[in-house]
Amino acid sequence: MRHIKTILAVCATLGTVTACDNAYDPGAPAVDPTAPRVHITTPERGTIAGDVTTLTVKGTATDDQGVTSVTVNGVVAAVNVDGTFEAAVPVQPGTYLLQAIAKDATGNTGKETRAVVVGPMEPVAQSVPESISAAISAQAFDAVGRGLTGYVTGPTLMSTVTPLNPVVNYGAPNGPDCLYVQGSITSLQMGGSTKISLQPMPGGIYLDATFDHPTIGMQLQYAAACIDGGRPVTATAQKIHVTGTLKLGVNGKDFAISFEDQNVQITGFDVDLGGVPGAIVDMLHLDTAMGPVIGWVTENVAVPYVNKMFSDLNKTQTITVLGTQVDINLKPARITCDVNGAIVELDSEIRAHNDAGSPGFVYVPNVVPNMSLAQGFQMAVADDAANQLLGSFWAAKGMDVKLDLKNGSYGEIGTLYDKVELSAKVPPFVDASGDKLRLTIGDLMATFKHGDEVATQIALNARLDVKVVAGDNGALRLDVGTPEVFIDVMDEGVEGANQLSNAQFEAVASFGLSRVVAFGSGALGAVPLPAFGGVSVSDVAINPADGYLIVGGDIN
Repeated sequence: MRHIKTILAVCATLGTVTACDNAYDPGAPAVDPTAPRVHITTPERGTIAGDVTTLTVKGTATDDQGVTSVTVNGVVAAVNVDGTFEAAVPVQPGTYLLQAIAKDATGNTGKETRAVVVGPMEPVAQSVPESISAAISAQAFDAVGRGLTGYVTGPTLMSTVTPLNPVVNYGAPNGPDCLYVQGSITSLQMGGSTKISLQPMPGGIYLDATFDHPTIGMQLQYAAACIDGGRPVTATAQKIHVTGTLKLGVNGKDFAISFEDQNVQITGFDVDLGGVPGAIVDMLHLDTAMGPVIGWVTENVAVPYVNKMFSDLNKTQTITVLGTQVDINLKPARITCDVNGAIVELDSEIRAHNDAGSPGFVYVPNVVPNMSLAQGFQMAVADDAANQLLGSFWAAKGMDVKLDLKNGSYGEIGTLYDKVELSAKVPPFVDASGDKLRLTIGDLMATFKHGDEVATQIALNARLDVKVVAGDNGALRLDVGTPEVFIDVMDEGVEGANQLSNAQFEAVASFGLSRVVAFGSGALGAVPLPAFGGVSVSDVAINPADGYLIVGGDIN
């Protein structure tokens, strides 16, 4: 490995750890000839170390003036006279970066960075329990109630009611007969003061609906004494008041919602049944029958509407991430409800296609954090859910890319090399255990070629802070910020001395940076951030908490 001389432009854009205090000369060699040469020999790139807390790091460090010290992640290494060194380095679970720094007598430094996978491993083929939780406050349910009110007073209500017809069916439940009546709703309008409120309560949601001056158009089809007939009728009321409880539960892979303890009260009912045979009028009793009909219609509108809100939490779908298909399967584990709101817990399985042969992913069980029902909408996503995706995606070769640099908008890098091959030695890792939510990408190897000849190879290791952004459709997704990148120019397997100028290194490094950001944004964008349908969230914030990333915001 070759230590990279400080480059002002690259430091500014890449956030590298080197100091930017030298003048930038684009034609000067990128490799500092005065710096010690340091190389980690153990562990090798791509090592999966398993469930350990300490790693023995070995390597070599040489310099014409003599190496005065070597540290690995701040741990002072024992250096032998032949330049070999060894250090016992404490490590944490995940894709862990090891950085060896060698110094000579005049303070010049040489560095090498590599990634290893540390921690307990689990197979990717499994469901991650309680990986996603959602806290739905009373404020959120109130917003859903407003949405439901808008729906029942809007032009699309009939599209829900029509499949329920006939809503009245007396005398011949299995089809027309000599004495029967069927009534189908043909129009349904509500006044401007209609209001539906949803209030959480133990075990479910209390629904309170007041329909203002409802006007219900019906088409009656009937037979009396085997003589068929039919006519339209219009029923009106000053007010219809419907209350009941939407009971919440889980049934297999779906939420189970039922409307219970229904009560309907009608004020100022009126209907003109002139011309309808008396036998049919006696069967109808619309003044009392319309209560159950409206209650039934309310149930068949409200239950699917609220069920749709919850089903947005556990969507199962297949998406394409950077050219690789990924299956997202979410299943409700439990739902609890009280007067403050509801807590929904979901199991997840997020895997790329063709991930056979995966060594698994680092799995660190965590306790589901306490969720706030004070206001707004809050989600907690376990880093294990993200790491299952990342481990599977890596095993499926989703990070392996071959690009023809001569065909495409690749800027300066396209004038230097014909093509590039990208491959990651280890899977990326998301960590939510500290004070920041962070993605680590380890040993992303970029091999640049002239024809079939390797011209330059670099190893990129990067740490990226994770953030939440809103997409074009308003949906939330994870994204990454500016990375902290460590770049090693490789000696092994490269034709010639692999001498790079500052300008060449800047082009190579900038290309590598763009790939790191593109991968981080694309892969984490696939991690589901469940939405509670119809609820718009603002002032979104994200924080880590004991292995979970907490996403929350206010309800609009």
